Amino acid sequence: MARLLSVNVGLPREIAWKGGTVRTAVWKLAVHGRVRAARLNLDGDGQADLGGHGGEQRAVFVYQIESYSYWQLRTFPGTPRPFTKTTK
Repeated sequence: MARLLSVNVGLPREIAWKGGTVRTAVWKLAVHGRVRAARLNLDGDGQADLGGHGGEQRAVFVYQIESYSYWQLRTFPGTPRPFTKTTK
């Protein structure tokens, strides 16, 4: 049976990447307590690339826990880990 381990949100920010600047919202932090799911996203959450993320058909994204290790190694190598997971 599936169970929810964490609800994470974060807002877009600009980072230096390969000699330029990239806007990303990949860094998400765990929310403690309830968070409202709105029409376009979760309260306190934002997306930098609205063409591929967020919006009415993609307001909430569910990640299986096994994907964390994959993305932690491949998302912006050399920067702080973008994903913060909790196991409450």
